Amino acid sequence: MTPAATTATPTKEQFRQQIDQTFRATAPNGEKLDLVLVDFKDVLDTDTQETFTLMFRAPIDTASEQGTYGVSNDAMGDQAIFLVPVNRDADALYFEAVYNRFKQ
Repeated sequence: MTPAATTATPTKEQFRQQIDQTFRATAPNGEKLDLVLVDFKDVLDTDTQETFTLMFRAPIDTASEQGTYGVSNDAMGDQAIFLVPVNRDADALYFEAVYNRFKQ
C-alpha cells in the first residue's frame, strides 16, 4: 500500500478501539513492517476541535524514519499516517502520530 491509497478519515473512537491491534505498514523507504497501536491519548475535545495522539510500537530494527506511512488493519482499512519516531528501548522503536483537526 502506498500513502496515497487511503480511505475515509478514521475517527478517534475507531483508533481507541484498536489498542493492542496490529497494523501492517509501509515506511516511506518502502520497508514493510508491523506496528502495534500501544497507546491512545485524548488531548482535547471541544465543540469544534479534537486533538489526540497515537503511539505505535515497531520492531527494534526498524529504521528511525519520520514520514508518511501507509498503514492498514482489518477493522480500519488503509490509511496514510504521518509518524515520528519518539523513543527506543531495548525491545522496540516507538512512533507517535498527532491528530489535531476541526470537527465536521
